[in-house]
Amino acid sequence: MASFRPAVRESDGYIQKIIKYIPAEIIAGYTALVGYLTVGSNAELPPHYKTYYIILLLVLIAITPVWTYFAVIDSQSPHGNQKKRAIFHAAIATVAFIIWVYAIGNILLKAVLCNCHSASCADCGLYSPVFGSILLVLFTLMTPLFERIFLGTKLPVN
Repeated sequence: MASFRPAVRESDGYIQKIIKYIPAEIIAGYTALVGYLTVGSNAELPPHYKTYYIILLLVLIAITPVWTYFAVIDSQSPHGNQKKRAIFHAAIATVAFIIWVYAIGNILLKAVLCNCHSASCADCGLYSPVFGSILLVLFTLMTPLFERIFLGTKLPVN
């Protein structure tokens, strides 16, 4: 089975590794599917949209580690820690997807987390775009360190 996911190599630089850990296929699917649930900025949300959004999000979160694991296994040449690397990549991709969804935000995500029924609801304790942005930057900076700790690879120098 051919894979479109590039393998993360120990020789990759920091930016190359970060790009390869992002689950681009899942993000593209999320973006396309959420587009079907779009409403106007001041519109009342149809009651079933929040349910559809939750189901969509949970399915994509469940698919992400499986998709990424097999994509990494299929794209790597066999070596000793291939399975461990694929598991790590799948875990990082799943967490990255969740953080990306939160950081990018969405009217429906805010409505679910803030328990409101309008597309123009205010931010609440569970949803803050500022916190999402901070979390995204910190996770991006920490990923190579996690790789060093869990896989024993060297930190990228370039």
